[in-house]
Amino acid sequence: MTVYELTGLFLISTVAAEPLVTKVTAKTLVGIAMILLMIILTSRLSLINRITPWFEHTPTILITKGKIDYRALKGSFLSLNQFQGLLRQKGYDKISDIEYAILEPQGELSVFSKPQERPLRVGDLGINTREDGLTLPLVMDGKIIRSNLRHLNLNTRWLMEELRKQGVTNYKEQILLAEINASNQLSVFWK
Repeated sequence: MTVYELTGLFLISTVAAEPLVTKVTAKTLVGIAMILLMIILTSRLSLINRITPWFEHTPTILITKGKIDYRALKGSFLSLNQFQGLLRQKGYDKISDIEYAILEPQGELSVFSKPQERPLRVGDLGINTREDGLTLPLVMDGKIIRSNLRHLNLNTRWLMEELRKQGVTNYKEQILLAEINASNQLSVFWK
């Protein structure tokens, strides 16, 4: 949610509460409609590349090659204490372990550790692995997700047979979630 959308929500709640005091609902409805129109307009305008910088901030690099950019930190209205708190939330207690830290336009902090501080990955060991693939839901809250069945070239008859094998007699009443992994193994979570 952008700052403009959040501001719009506050304005709408203020305008919507006006009839409680003045008993004039027509003006309230016009006010709410105008605010909604402005929120939609700013959302659409923010999609235009030349106008985007007016509505959104650009990412701010706060740490570059392990060095804190004090001006960028102050320009982002962050104290060093707040910044350290954000880094701890990301799992970094030592600033010296960080190569780059970027404050994203949405307010999130992206942190990239130095190569020697990054977690070990399977690829670092030279071990070949197979792709896990995508796990897709086939039944959610008792409703069949037909688009996922089509995507997997499966049909409802196949799904019903697999559910019967797992003891399901009435999927609408019994199943909260049924999902299939890349190995075509169906997992059923009961209500």
